[in-house]
Amino acid sequence: MTLLKMQPNTAAAGEKPRDVVIKEIADSMEKKTPELFDLIGVLKKYPTMYEESMNTILCQEVEKYNQLLDVMKVHLRDVKRALSGEIGMSE
Repeated sequence: MTLLKMQPNTAAAGEKPRDVVIKEIADSMEKKTPELFDLIGVLKKYPTMYEESMNTILCQEVEKYNQLLDVMKVHLRDVKRALSGEIGMSE
């Protein structure tokens, strides 16, 4: 947020406004964000067993990664909604 505060609120001649640049970045990041992993498929292919402890770790990491992707998608969508005025934006 500090970097955004340092930027001017108005665009100079020939420059895009700050909100347009932020929306473009959010759109780009949203397109690059991969889909969630199929946790059920991973569990079927790599069942968690005592003899295969790495399978347990793999399933845990897939679950954490899916949570991260979900949070990213929600926040990117919220940034775009805030820029369009649908919701309020705070720091």
